[in-house]
Amino acid sequence: MTNYYHVLGLSEDATPAEIKAAFKRLAVKYHPDKHPGRPEMEEKFKEINVAHQILSDEYEKARFDLKLKYRQFSQNDTRPYTYQPPRPDQWKTRNRARYSSGRIDYRQNAIATAYAFGITFLIALLVMTGVWVKQSYDDHQLEKMLAERRTTYMDARKYFEAGEYKTAFEIMTSLDFFRTEERDMKMFKNTMIDQIAEKGNSHFRKKEYHEAISLYELVQEFAPDLPFYELRQKLAEAYKRTNQPEKAIDILKDFLVGEYEIISSLVKIAEIQHKELNNPAEALDHLLIAHRLAIKRYKTFYGDGYAMVINEKYVPRSHYYLYTYLADIYVELDDPEMAIKAADWNKYVWPDSASSYITSANAYLKMGRKDQACQEYAGAKDRNWTGISSMYCN
Repeated sequence: MTNYYHVLGLSEDATPAEIKAAFKRLAVKYHPDKHPGRPEMEEKFKEINVAHQILSDEYEKARFDLKLKYRQFSQNDTRPYTYQPPRPDQWKTRNRARYSSGRIDYRQNAIATAYAFGITFLIALLVMTGVWVKQSYDDHQLEKMLAERRTTYMDARKYFEAGEYKTAFEIMTSLDFFRTEERDMKMFKNTMIDQIAEKGNSHFRKKEYHEAISLYELVQEFAPDLPFYELRQKLAEAYKRTNQPEKAIDILKDFLVGEYEIISSLVKIAEIQHKELNNPAEALDHLLIAHRLAIKRYKTFYGDGYAMVINEKYVPRSHYYLYTYLADIYVELDDPEMAIKAADWNKYVWPDSASSYITSANAYLKMGRKDQACQEYAGAKDRNWTGISSMYCN
């Protein structure tokens, strides 16, 4: 039998607050997103979830505690029952007493029996009356408590529907546990964060970035220990779109620490530094780190001859943006030879990339190699590029 207290690293007298804190800590530590490709971590995460569901539910916790105590009792009570027969000399004494009894007074026996039954019945009646009174009192108190808690819940729903999410969340947080009769309340609390996040997503899709930011920030405040990677990606994008590049970079750097989509995050940081902060040199540093990581991954999966087998089906789209930005920045920093190398890699992996041909053409023009530049412009036109080529190619 699994001891769910031990799964959460707790003693069996742990409080609800300790159970909740332990779950949050372990959920972050063993979340599958932090351990891709490790099924044992996913199983550990599931076990932690089951332990939390049992121990955070008052009814299920009481049942589990009872099973745990019964198991401990069964393990401790291991003394076998032994029967000790009487000694031979005792048989004579017992038999003599059994068969040498005197005359029986049936009337006295009947009276004594009646008294015994009467006293037993009276005691039982008193006990049952006391139990009934206590149960009635407890039921009344429980009904009163449940009514008060439901009133609190209804207040929280009103605040939530009015858009006062923080007040609603604080009210629901004050209800530490939920009884079987309060499953709807528990579900509402558990889905509050998801509902707020979805409202933020709705604003994000409508490009209402300020409104999305306020809701996304609430989600982070209510559940600071949970990763929310997809939500935080949108929050970073919303910060970028509302001219808050530093905040966007802070989120993306957190992804680097958490090893979440490292190459994609490095490319996004470089894009913000280049386009929003006008710092191409700093952007180049991040792109070069991403480039080295990309080459390392190629060699890990395909070996040193990765260039012979790689194609766009097996390469994330973020790598295309990596080499596109890398080529553009090299052109801007007057390093056309490196720009051409980066663009050539894109053309090799993504042969339909017209923009890579344009980048190469601009690099060749910087080098004074007009014929090659015109060839690149022609390649872009073959890939449905509709821009205006250089005047040297007319």
